[in-house]
Amino acid sequence: MNGAYFDKFVIFLIMLLIAFAFFLHTSTEMSTQKLKNEEIQKSEQYASKIAQLIQRRTQGDIESVLTRNPQLRVHLNESLQAFLTKQYQYIFVLDKNRKGTYRFLLDGSEEKAEEYKTIFFPKSELFNQVYKTQKMQIVHQSEEGVEHIWLSLVYPMVSDGKTEALLVLDLSEAYGNYLNNFNSPLMRVIWMMQAFLLASLLVLIFLAYRYYRLRHNLLVDKLTSTHTKVFLDEFFHRYKVEDFNAILIDMDNFKAVNKKFSCEFGDILIKEFTGVIKNLISEKSKIIRTGGTEFLIILPKDDTDFKMLAETLFQTLKEKKYLIQNEVISQTVSLSAVDIPLTTTSIRDIQRLLDEKLLEIKSKGKNNFAFLGLNHLNDIKYENINYIKEALEEERLICLYQPIYELKTKEIVKFEALVRLVDKEDSEKFISPYHFMDRIKGTSQYIKMSKLVLQDVFKTLQRYPDIEVSVNIDLNDLENEDMMKLISENLYEHSDIANRVTFEILEDNEVKDYKKVQHIIQQLKTYGSKVALDDFGSGYTNYIYLIGLDIDVLKIDGSLIRELQTSPERAKLVLKSIQSLAIELNVELVAEFISDEYIYSLVKDLGIKYAQGYYLGEPKRIETHINAEKNLKRFGYNN
Repeated sequence: MNGAYFDKFVIFLIMLLIAFAFFLHTSTEMSTQKLKNEEIQKSEQYASKIAQLIQRRTQGDIESVLTRNPQLRVHLNESLQAFLTKQYQYIFVLDKNRKGTYRFLLDGSEEKAEEYKTIFFPKSELFNQVYKTQKMQIVHQSEEGVEHIWLSLVYPMVSDGKTEALLVLDLSEAYGNYLNNFNSPLMRVIWMMQAFLLASLLVLIFLAYRYYRLRHNLLVDKLTSTHTKVFLDEFFHRYKVEDFNAILIDMDNFKAVNKKFSCEFGDILIKEFTGVIKNLISEKSKIIRTGGTEFLIILPKDDTDFKMLAETLFQTLKEKKYLIQNEVISQTVSLSAVDIPLTTTSIRDIQRLLDEKLLEIKSKGKNNFAFLGLNHLNDIKYENINYIKEALEEERLICLYQPIYELKTKEIVKFEALVRLVDKEDSEKFISPYHFMDRIKGTSQYIKMSKLVLQDVFKTLQRYPDIEVSVNIDLNDLENEDMMKLISENLYEHSDIANRVTFEILEDNEVKDYKKVQHIIQQLKTYGSKVALDDFGSGYTNYIYLIGLDIDVLKIDGSLIRELQTSPERAKLVLKSIQSLAIELNVELVAEFISDEYIYSLVKDLGIKYAQGYYLGEPKRIETHINAEKNLKRFGYNN
């Protein structure tokens, strides 16, 4: 679950728990109130039965009968005492004379019972209301200031439509407290729950605020208030790269500003610089500070005329004058821009291309801008890992073959297999390893590619029994178990033609275990295959390899061959020394990158036996070379 959504979920859950706690609190209070109401209803029924008893004994004329019969009063007072329970503090009967004065007719108190006709002063007007309406009322005596009484139930005793007296039941304060405290343990738990949840919510809000501040610091650059690289990654998790265009801007020679003035001066300049950019782009656009003075601008495709905006940005920033601490300075910029093509999925690929173009601009004098052309856009597509995977899964791979000539006989003695991917839209367009090799090295896709290459090579050898083919393998491949298993299986399966295969070792890394590599080389040579060392002369390690490894062929690095054009005499001396070394070690020598007739002549004059290059033959389909060779021999021509 996303971090931001998780925080919201936790807050929602705590608020839900708090709401539940309040619900429990309210429900418990309602339960307590319901219990009280039930007790009042029971008391009303109790009062009704007592009133009926008294009215039957006095035959509906309470005052007269009680006045004439003192013994009956005593008996009824004793009866009222019998009705007293733990919840009833007092039970007594009152009447009201013509002057509106209340007097005791009966009193069921066990101690200090009131005398007959003693005056009673009610503190609530509800007594009069009961007399008048003949409807029972509840008097909350705690509100009236009467001690030890929770509430009084005032019940009218009616005879022939006339209120004769009032029966009063006083419920004790102790019983009221008992009812109030009946659910108190649960209420305490609920209060504790509410307190804990409220405290948790406050802590979570505080942590969320801290998280927001931390996240803000991660996503927003403190100096310029633009976005950071972290924001860029998050942004393109939510949006498609292909829906935007991109501009990369960098201030030229900014270090000189800091050196001449101060870092504080430079910070002010950067802030004003970004302010100018913000004023020129829309609110939908995003500015990301990718370096000290380098800013990546992401613009929606449908926002504005992209090229015009890029040119406006460049001209405005280039001509802008900054007044800082009474100093007026101008600052040139370098800018690269790209209209991101459809199907682009990686913003990192776009950044890399913009960086490369920006570096090219700076190397040519800075203070300029450029748009990436179609070739650069193809690079984005061809270097997309998903595009590469798709090509390998669909086996859109081909090997082109470049001929290697023996200069003395002018005949092709071998071909070098060069892998290419086939463009999805144009089957005659081939994609160089420059675009995809580094992307797949060390992955299962690299093994997949190697498998397809070996299939093509051995298929070619079977089809043309008179040719030899060399295949490039990386130095790391020799120490990769999966790769060596794949090579060994192919050599074993085609053991009858394995002697026509040469493995050219590409030196990208230094050999760490010579004994292990030499053992692997001997395994390859067991099948009759040869081993060549490619790009010989490009580093000192080449000579170490000659000592530690059993090499059959040396291929002179193209940079040495190209030196024949710029420093021919020195280059000849170096090439002669390599030739002498090859003769002493009894290894074949091949000169690469024969690009024109001049270099061809010099290499031939040096006595180097084998050569290859575009002048002699370009990488093509194998049948193209074979057919051309046949035609030359048919008509008696030599290369």
